[in-house]
Amino acid sequence: MSATDLDLLAYLGHPKAILLGAGGEARVYARVVRILRAGAALADAEQRASLMAEIQTGARHLTFQVPSVDSVQAWNGRVFSVEPRLSGQPVSQRLGSVSGTERTDLLLNYLNVVGQIRTISIDRPSYGPLLGGAELHKREWRSFLRARLERSLASCPTDLRPAVAAMRDIDLPVPSQAALVHMDYFPGNVLSQGSSVTAVLDFGPSTIFGDPRMDAWSAVAYLDTEISPDATEADRELAMGWLAEHNLTPHYPDAKRWLAAYWSFAADDQALMSWCRRILAKR
Repeated sequence: MSATDLDLLAYLGHPKAILLGAGGEARVYARVVRILRAGAALADAEQRASLMAEIQTGARHLTFQVPSVDSVQAWNGRVFSVEPRLSGQPVSQRLGSVSGTERTDLLLNYLNVVGQIRTISIDRPSYGPLLGGAELHKREWRSFLRARLERSLASCPTDLRPAVAAMRDIDLPVPSQAALVHMDYFPGNVLSQGSSVTAVLDFGPSTIFGDPRMDAWSAVAYLDTEISPDATEADRELAMGWLAEHNLTPHYPDAKRWLAAYWSFAADDQALMSWCRRILAKR
């Protein structure tokens, strides 16, 4: 039997480390220790560490931090990485307390950082994920979009399959220039101090080489109540105004529905699934 998270934290000398976040791939504890799901291979963590190093090198010009990895280790059947803790508090938490000009500035900085992510120097010969998923790598953007939804369709809840299947032929525009796309850019993955963004977290399995407009569309879409419960209607109106200012409104509804179909595989995240169901129910 492999070690539990608590066993591993005790082994590292941090038995009471605070859980910072959890997802399908890993659970992250303060210090920072990222413990991969049971059964993960050491090669998985090593590939992620290599990608983090590439992203960090390509992000040296940015005003915010990105994750890096100090070491990758395996102990008693569990794989984990030790990483520097980045400064700041999640924007998702700060939305519960800030107001006025500080709130407006924080939201605008959260949105404007999207335009900086696309400047991280990453290049690939085809569209697709930066970690794994070789069968999803496609020369054409729309071929990737369809292939990615086919994968979600194979694992999404039964009641969502008709709606997800209907999104396979969605007509999203082809990017003029491909770039790094975070794909999971939402307030919980962005750290801030005051009104300034200090770090963007969780580049990983969702991160792709593709259309950078997807991050702009997702940054706004993920302000919806199910995903960002402390965001207000005024916040969402500000974000929609930001989309309009950047000429990103026309394709936003289709992009949002594609994102909901894409995330339909994440059946263990109840809040996210509620959002997927609501968005995919719209016509």
